[in-house]
Amino acid sequence: MASRPPRLSRRIADAGLAPEVRRRFLDELRRVAAADGPVEEAEFSLIERLLPGADTIQAEPAELQSLWPHSELLLTACVFVAVADGEYGVEEARTISDLAHRLGLSAHQLGALEARVFGELQARADA
Repeated sequence: MASRPPRLSRRIADAGLAPEVRRRFLDELRRVAAADGPVEEAEFSLIERLLPGADTIQAEPAELQSLWPHSELLLTACVFVAVADGEYGVEEARTISDLAHRLGLSAHQLGALEARVFGELQARADA
């Protein structure tokens, strides 16, 4: 039996993001959540669970390139946030695709990441 990967919130915490990088991470998650309209309660709650206490960060957000070493982690979190309200809307998908492109990921790499996330979500639903 294969072991489950650590929860996403644990992987984010273990990344040891500096405050300004953590702030940029938060801003990108919020941008995805707002891409299709007002942020839903499920999206807001998930962001809070992924980055507890992030609203208290006083640092200015880092430049996007500070997230390059964490691009897969960020994009995984973005997809989780995008589907938290029960659907993966076109505007959310576009926002994530644009972010992936700016972080240097190809459409193929993003598709593989999305497939992993959807697989993980399905496994959780089946458990």
